[in-house]
Amino acid sequence: MIKLPSRYATVLQTLSGGGMSDTLVCRDANLQRKVVVKSLKAGIEKHRLMDELSALADIRSKYVVQVLDVLRDGTDIVGFVEEFIEGSDLKPLEASSDEVRCLGSLYSIISGIRDIHAAGRVHRDIKPDNMKLDMAGVLKIFDFGLAKIQKNAKTKQLYFTQFYTAPEVFKPDKDGNHNFTTAVDVYAFGATALWLLNGGNLPPELGYVPPAVPALPTAFDTIPLKVSASITALLNRCLSCDPPARPSSEELKLAIGKQLLFGKHRMLLTHAGADHVVDATKKQVKLSSGSDTVTISYNGLDFVVTNFSGHVRHNNKQVVVGYILRGSSVIVLGDPSSRGRTSITADISHPEVMN
Repeated sequence: MIKLPSRYATVLQTLSGGGMSDTLVCRDANLQRKVVVKSLKAGIEKHRLMDELSALADIRSKYVVQVLDVLRDGTDIVGFVEEFIEGSDLKPLEASSDEVRCLGSLYSIISGIRDIHAAGRVHRDIKPDNMKLDMAGVLKIFDFGLAKIQKNAKTKQLYFTQFYTAPEVFKPDKDGNHNFTTAVDVYAFGATALWLLNGGNLPPELGYVPPAVPALPTAFDTIPLKVSASITALLNRCLSCDPPARPSSEELKLAIGKQLLFGKHRMLLTHAGADHVVDATKKQVKLSSGSDTVTISYNGLDFVVTNFSGHVRHNNKQVVVGYILRGSSVIVLGDPSSRGRTSITADISHPEVMN
């Protein structure tokens, strides 16, 4: 263990840092708060410390633990300081949890993973043990000791966590490297989500080395806690044996966030000097100008054209049944070649997922 600067010299607790790091909870004498101090165990290559430090320095996310300080011995970096999460371990959801609670928990996890990927990183060790809830109930992902830059996420020595490591990782390439992509983190998210929604239980086949997962998994179809069919289908895809078949973290975040806001969107249309609101209380409106008409319906997630006649364009695109309207836009009724066209402004509110 390194010699601690006087600022962090008060050691409150020794944590398990796994096989690579010494991890202490210390008192920051300057700011009077608990912090985590990490340094490499003897015999561990320095690049592992630098990989973790680099990852934490690059990622800016409310769902990822933040690095606070760097410790040096002369000019050599020998450790770093990160925030201490004063809170509780992540636990499986209670059997009585409703869909909003389930989706809220999943949204926090996938938002952190998406932020990691957006920073060009692969975490490589996503699992419940590497997550905590702070005192405000915000989930934090930590332990970036295996994190890698996406374009160089490979290693000859395989470190893995049973039940949470994707099957493709176990097969080395022709050069003997085990390769990691963002799809590996998505698989681990799928396993974590299943653990969360299934009382902490995972199918034994996920624990095989390598795990036995089907091309079309159905693990989320039969668990006690249910979410919408569209989200269930996405979660099942996370556990596919085929990495390209898994959704991206961005796709998952958008879909789960959208479902969390089910029934909370609002569209304001202004037509012929009158305002028309479409939302959960009034789910449909029909607007017309001469023989040109359009019917817009709200299904809880999107505002959709469910009927039209004549000439109807949205942002200069001809609408069809099933056309989804997004953002602020203009609907035009009437033949584009004539002067008797009617413009309708449409504004859709974008409520924020608060979690």
